[in-house]
Amino acid sequence: MARWYCQQVLEGKVPACNWEVKACQRFLHMLVEANKPHSEYVFRIEPVLDACSFIEALPHVKGFEGTIKLEPVQCWWLAGIFGFRERETGLRYVRDARLYIPRKNAKSTLSSGIALFCANCEGEPGAEVVISAGSADQANKVYDPIRKMLDIEPDLRIQFRAKDSRDRIAFDATGGYIQPVASVAKNIDGFNPHLVVAEELHAQKQEVVSVLSTAQGARRMPLFLSISTAGRRADGPAWDDWKQCQAVLLGRMRAPRFFVAMYAPDKDDDGLHFNERVIEKLNPLYGVSLNATSLEKEQREARKSEADLNEYKRTRLNIWSRAAGNLISAEAWDACADRKLNLDLLKGFPMYVGLDLAARSDLNAAAFLVQQGDTLYTTGKYWLPRNVERMKDDRFADAFLGWHKEGWLELTDAHGGTFIDGRMVLRDVLAMLEGHNVVGVALDDHQANLMSAEIEAAGYEVYIVRKNAKSLTPATDDLISRVNNPDLFQHDGNPITAWCAGNVVGHWDQNSNVLPKKESPNSKANIDGIDALILANAIRIDNEAGLLGVAEKSRAKPNPYLNRGLAGSAA
Repeated sequence: MARWYCQQVLEGKVPACNWEVKACQRFLHMLVEANKPHSEYVFRIEPVLDACSFIEALPHVKGFEGTIKLEPVQCWWLAGIFGFRERETGLRYVRDARLYIPRKNAKSTLSSGIALFCANCEGEPGAEVVISAGSADQANKVYDPIRKMLDIEPDLRIQFRAKDSRDRIAFDATGGYIQPVASVAKNIDGFNPHLVVAEELHAQKQEVVSVLSTAQGARRMPLFLSISTAGRRADGPAWDDWKQCQAVLLGRMRAPRFFVAMYAPDKDDDGLHFNERVIEKLNPLYGVSLNATSLEKEQREARKSEADLNEYKRTRLNIWSRAAGNLISAEAWDACADRKLNLDLLKGFPMYVGLDLAARSDLNAAAFLVQQGDTLYTTGKYWLPRNVERMKDDRFADAFLGWHKEGWLELTDAHGGTFIDGRMVLRDVLAMLEGHNVVGVALDDHQANLMSAEIEAAGYEVYIVRKNAKSLTPATDDLISRVNNPDLFQHDGNPITAWCAGNVVGHWDQNSNVLPKKESPNSKANIDGIDALILANAIRIDNEAGLLGVAEKSRAKPNPYLNRGLAGSAA
């Protein structure tokens, strides 16, 4: 059923947005990989049948009678989560699952069924299931249906010897339990969850999500599951997570242990908020748990009120409120890639280098830029400490390890691999510059003291670029305009730079200056590669204008009298 559904989507027989198409393609590709003898995972149908048959034996508790009947799309989600197994151990391979779906698509019902299944039927001793939410009421949207299922189906309660206390449901037959936890809870330590169900991730605090995720480390096959809608603010852990999901589906991040299915409008859907075809492809259970009649009142209200329109777009179309726009489109960036381009091919041309030396426990980046005729050519290199926190997060670890294996990323081991090895970065950069015609190396003003003296001692000019909108706007505007034309810009296809490009948003000031930034300061979606490239482009533009090395205060300013004449003079 899962394979059939994905094939129907790809053949255009099921209304689907571009993100669902990519997710179906990824699932089918993983099925092919699972059959290869050297793949680290296989696909087993039995665990999927176990999950599906268990959930279909559960009673409906709201809106429908009888037991749950899974739709083909739900069978696909469950197959993607439970079907892939580690080849050597047979344990569930997927450790993170994200379903970003608009409301009224039976999210809570499915979450409740998965929670009961994982607590009792995955063979995990003492399986703890934590339902995490931004408030107690939100957590109860998953927890209350579980309690009602046990009340309606006494055989289920008897089989698992379920005991419902005030704050948890314990299962004496298996040693597991299910407990709701709100983000406002003062103490969330002490958990060792087999499954975390993050209800409406956008409403939760970063520290709570992080604690629950890291608490799963002792489990054999933990699962962090979020079935969520878009949020009211495009920031925080959920927005960060949303961007990671997009990067995975675009192939920018290798995360095979991460199952993603997400629904969001395509570019052609702009303004078609009430179009039934658009609504149908963004709501996979349209016509089942969501129908046109139930939407009519919401649509009438949304046509009359901007506030109601924004909420309608968020809950029915999965459109984030107040989302800053990406500066660089994924399609345009990919069109400029040339995997044959490398640093050796840039020899002989004047070279501009940008170094973004991020926090000591984060990604560090170097960009090497030359111009030939009207075209810019660039390559990139990256460094990351081997044992930083994000390397324990499956969302990032698989991608970073894959990039390291492919030679795009160096993992440093100094200081136990918890802090960047600045000496290694310096040594690598200087080795890469040998034999090149280096015009200058750009550092931002916050990083100037870290390496400038050593780089200058090696015989290279160092230029400090202030990291503000006024200083970076010309270089940023130039780069953005070039990315839209492969004749003016070519890069080496570095997947880390592509990932960084997809994470950059523009923050504009009142003078129309733009500062490239992360969506939020605490975001783990790096932009360092683009920062380094913009720094290199900034000194290239200054050199072209004859201003390289000239202090900002000393640069000639246009004479206002040449434009407006003397005050009070005749026109």
